[in-house]
Amino acid sequence: MKPKSIEEHKRKLKKEAVLGVAAAGFFQLLSAGCLFALCLVPDLPQWLWYIFMGLAVFCAVMIIPGVLLLKGRFREIEGGELDEASQ
Repeated sequence: MKPKSIEEHKRKLKKEAVLGVAAAGFFQLLSAGCLFALCLVPDLPQWLWYIFMGLAVFCAVMIIPGVLLLKGRFREIEGGELDEASQ
């Protein structure tokens, strides 16, 4: 079933992009939470604590590029670059 208008098609593409970034962000936060939970293990060596904490922070920070890429994806959708490339 094809979208009825260009605006509807753009809205559908934006929705899919947001859902993709939201899913990726959710899994990044889930990973960061699990790694942070590993930091709370009793009698954990200090060097291992630093590794787990560093990885947890890294996972959490990697959400920022996803949001920036989403912003660029919105510009592509509004510019019609995908539609031009498909023709």
